[in-house]
Amino acid sequence: MRSDVLRWMSEVTIHTLGALDDEWFAEIVSSSGAMSALLDEPWGTIREAPETFSTSTAAEVRRSIAVMDLLPAIRRSHREFRWSAKDYLDDDDDGPMPNVRTQAHPAMRPELGTLEARMSSLLDELLAGFVDEDAFVEWGQEVVQASYAEVDSDVIEAAYFELPVRRMMLDGGERARFFRESWAAEFVLSGFNASARQVANRATEVAQNATKETHVPSG
Repeated sequence: MRSDVLRWMSEVTIHTLGALDDEWFAEIVSSSGAMSALLDEPWGTIREAPETFSTSTAAEVRRSIAVMDLLPAIRRSHREFRWSAKDYLDDDDDGPMPNVRTQAHPAMRPELGTLEARMSSLLDELLAGFVDEDAFVEWGQEVVQASYAEVDSDVIEAAYFELPVRRMMLDGGERARFFRESWAAEFVLSGFNASARQVANRATEVAQNATKETHVPSG
């Protein structure tokens, strides 16, 4: 299901520290080829011609996404960030090369771990749909706050006052769920991506400022 890909994308926003283009998420979700590769089954227009799908090609596309999109984003995001995370290691080893697999938080930053958990919970609520308008409005307030206002309140307002969109938020059918998945990729994941970028930038700035020495003139 596309929801599995969206949950994976929410993790990607954190582990790349928001370095991917905000439009990347909507582009992937709207691409039949990319989605077929990520789901490992025919999707979209490829369903109509399943003979064009092969598991080996899908695996190659996934590797290409990892190498061409994710790895460069990780490199860009971590290049300046790498030295500022040292104080947040969960590893007892004081050596210069900690094992990143043993860290409890993405990029060894507790704030990013908290952001990832909040994003995952809010995304699950959206994909499940809302029981009524009040629940959607409350969710909208939470998502704006959780994303450090990178998910714009105008997005929630537009969805609420556009009655066809509002109905899709409350409907439990498959067509409505599909709509919410597309809406999440375009508006919510891009906002989460930007918020992860802001958290990473702020952490880097604090660390850099903290290393500056202040010289007090004698006498």
